[in-house]
Amino acid sequence: MANTNQKTVTTPFLTFLFLIFLSHGVLSQSLQEQERSVLLKLKQSWGNLPFMSGWTSSNNSHCSWPGITCTNGTVTELSLYDINITGPVPDFICDLKNLTTINLGYNYIPGEFPRSLFNCSKLRLLDLSDNFFVGRLPDGIDKLAQLQSLYLGGNNFSADIPPAIGNLQELKVLSMGGNHFNGSLPPEIGKLSNLEYLRLSTNPLLAPSTLPSNYTKLKKLKTLWIFNSNLIGEIPPSIGDLEALEWLDLSQNDLHGKIPDGLFVLKNLSQLLLYKNRLSGEIPQVADASNLAILDLSENNLNGSIPQDFEKLTSLTYLALFSNQLSGCIPEGIGRLPGLVDFKVWDNNLSGELSPDFGKYSNLTQFEVSSNKLTGKLPEHLCSYGYLVGLVAYENNFTG
Repeated sequence: MANTNQKTVTTPFLTFLFLIFLSHGVLSQSLQEQERSVLLKLKQSWGNLPFMSGWTSSNNSHCSWPGITCTNGTVTELSLYDINITGPVPDFICDLKNLTTINLGYNYIPGEFPRSLFNCSKLRLLDLSDNFFVGRLPDGIDKLAQLQSLYLGGNNFSADIPPAIGNLQELKVLSMGGNHFNGSLPPEIGKLSNLEYLRLSTNPLLAPSTLPSNYTKLKKLKTLWIFNSNLIGEIPPSIGDLEALEWLDLSQNDLHGKIPDGLFVLKNLSQLLLYKNRLSGEIPQVADASNLAILDLSENNLNGSIPQDFEKLTSLTYLALFSNQLSGCIPEGIGRLPGLVDFKVWDNNLSGELSPDFGKYSNLTQFEVSSNKLTGKLPEHLCSYGYLVGLVAYENNFTG
């Protein structure tokens, strides 16, 4: 009897499982047919580009088509970077309901920001960089609530950067350089607590504005890149609170005042670019910034001497301090830095003799010390490794 009851119970259960499996298969097949249809429409909309020649109805496995990535049999990534797209983004693109990535960078796509993308509710990465987009970014951009990476650089977007961008709380990457934005920097960006990369560079039409102080509250920020974007005022001292910062570029602006001491406390900082501003005062002493590889403070109004403890910067490969008002001797230990490749300190008031160790411990390629008051001889090891391609030393008091 027990076996009969077990058989009676098991048979309907197995039938139920079979029906679920069957319906799942039907739905899966239906989804694949729908996705294939959307992709073929996309191909037609963009003029049957050579890159899409493998997108054919005879090839049933659309997940294997170039530029398509699937997860569990459904399209999740559309990667069509640099394939000569010249038409607009069609409204039906988000009929691919499970898209998490759209990469259309480095094409020739015209028109305004495609609002139809707001229907891609699962989107985590959107790359529209290096196209021909124009006009204002829509205020509703925060509808892309799951977005983690947004690349809009190298276009012709204009007007204000919408404050709503500060509502994209999942955002880790925000790249908007090389546009025609003409408002001010929105302080709302300072609310993006997960942000790691911020590029707003080469937006020279932005209204003159100071660096919003709340940007320095972005504790996860590794890259802050705002060169040539009409920054004015002083660099906020709180910039030293950006403990994760690895790359800072605020060059080619109209910043004035002193370089905050806190910048040279950042242990992770590897590139510091502040050239072509109106910064004044002395260069701060190096405290904990031992990972600095590139340091460019050229074309400012800096005075005083080159800090003695620059010899602690053992990772330094590029040092540019030219066109300032620096005086005193060049610290001897700089000549012993093992990675130093480019050394540019021309057009200052530097005096004394050069360290004989320049070129002895590193593969120097550029050595530019002209228009100073240096004396003695040029270091004999400058060409020791055979890499030197630029030596500029005129307008000094060298002998021998």
